[in-house]
Amino acid sequence: PRSTPLYSSAASDVYKRQATTWSWTYERNKIMKRILSLLLITLFIVSCEDNGMNYSHADYLKMMAAINLDEMVGLDAIDDDGVQDEDYDEVLYDMDFTSSRIDPFPTDGSAVFRFGRKVEDRTRDVQFDCTDCDVAIATITETHSGTFYAKAYNKETKEEIDSFEKAFSETFVKQARLEKRDNAENPDGYVWGITGVSIGIGGSGSKLSVDEVRIYAPMDSDEAAYTLNASDTNLIDRENMPKLAIGESFRVEVSVSNSDPILDFRGGEAVNLHIGKHKKHKARRGLRDGVQADDGTITYDNVFVRHLKVPRGAGSDSKHRRPLKMHFGALDFGTMLDSDVDYHSSVLAFPFHVYNEGDDPRGTRGE
Repeated sequence: PRSTPLYSSAASDVYKRQATTWSWTYERNKIMKRILSLLLITLFIVSCEDNGMNYSHADYLKMMAAINLDEMVGLDAIDDDGVQDEDYDEVLYDMDFTSSRIDPFPTDGSAVFRFGRKVEDRTRDVQFDCTDCDVAIATITETHSGTFYAKAYNKETKEEIDSFEKAFSETFVKQARLEKRDNAENPDGYVWGITGVSIGIGGSGSKLSVDEVRIYAPMDSDEAAYTLNASDTNLIDRENMPKLAIGESFRVEVSVSNSDPILDFRGGEAVNLHIGKHKKHKARRGLRDGVQADDGTITYDNVFVRHLKVPRGAGSDSKHRRPLKMHFGALDFGTMLDSDVDYHSSVLAFPFHVYNEGDDPRGTRGE
């Protein structure tokens, strides 16, 4: 019989050595990963103990998951995804309603102005304060950075007149209360859930401030149904958040401070409401300030107003309330209209419940 060539034996020996080496390397890597994982968990536990924190690694992961998944916490709706008309929709409204005067700014009757943020990077830092660790307070700091776009078009021809873009970075802070509750379906027997949040505030620079938002419902009410002040650090329980009925007309008033308006145009800044869940499910609406006297003179008082209608929100066939978010953003006109001016902004944000007629507007679920 024909003998096996020598190279086959040599190749076999090489393969065996390679297989042995691969097996040892694979096992060694598995062991190193286990050691590293145990070391990281140990360091996490030691770090928590050193800092007086009473929660485990499993608690940390569950709390972070609750924050990342809960719609009350996020700030995604502030992203315009680039240049837009001042008023625009992304699948939020079936219909809209307004009695405010709307005009493109700045206006001499010849131009239309479009603008918007495009968030290109975001970071989130979360610090937990947990003493008995059945209840934790999370301080959430979120930074958005990207590009701000501005374009002016001829009102008649639609041709671009001018445009510019500038980099921006905004930082927002809010708090959330998390509570541990039993859950038989969870392998650990419990989950963490968010039961309250604070008003979210932030922006870029220190000269602009959205100080207070007042919601009037019904629209012609003399007394605000809800008042949200930027200085209020109290947490708002989930069941005590603002609630508005689908299709209900309401009025918003927003008080703004601007310590150094860069351009002598109106009050010095623009205010827009971003309402919705995220950048692909939202609407942006411009607010207007100014009180008109009998002789037609307008005095700009930095109180911005808009009449709106409550959108359907998500899952319009559902009987229960759905959470949406309102983000009131102020931009200095210098930021919006001058390419050489730094980016100055302020944002006040909070969630609210949308419910169908027939549900209890005070917060109990209709069954």
